[in-house]
Amino acid sequence: MTIAKTKSNLTFIATLLLILFMLSNCIISYKDYPKILPLPSEEKTLDTQFVYVLPTFPQLNLGGREALKNYFDTKTRFKKTMEGIDVPKVGYLVNVKVNYRSPSPIATAFLGASTLTATFLPAWSTQDGYDVQYILYKDGKKVGTYDYHIFRNYAQWILFIPISWYNFETATEKEVFERMTLKFFEDAKEHF
Repeated sequence: MTIAKTKSNLTFIATLLLILFMLSNCIISYKDYPKILPLPSEEKTLDTQFVYVLPTFPQLNLGGREALKNYFDTKTRFKKTMEGIDVPKVGYLVNVKVNYRSPSPIATAFLGASTLTATFLPAWSTQDGYDVQYILYKDGKKVGTYDYHIFRNYAQWILFIPISWYNFETATEKEVFERMTLKFFEDAKEHF
């Protein structure tokens, strides 16, 4: 039994090291979204009900869904927020739709070749990201649709290990979705 447990532990450690190795070879940044401090919460002044619908993210979720949920629950002016699907007769509903934009076919081929060679071959993408749509309802009626686009730069190569610290200097997916939601509230302020 101890041999099986030892093999299990070694497999776990090897998998963890492989994931760490693969992630340390990647450089990710978001166009038009430099790193900033976290956004503060607003004072809860509105008694109106606020309902939101969040999507299941179509790809590996790097914090976007959690950022949306956290922003709606804690950083808006609404005292009563909840996740749901029904449009309230009194109050607001925001239906968020997120579509992943894949890298170009050429970039996808290079990303696959790079991954298969343990990132000895370089690969990059500058066009993938997300298309995000906020559909706003007020008192049971649709009052607006707001579209936003996130473009992500992604590169992987074994020679990036020494500069992988750069990822700590760029905005994360979570920060990008949080700032985009703030932009939505600024754009839709005439309805609130």
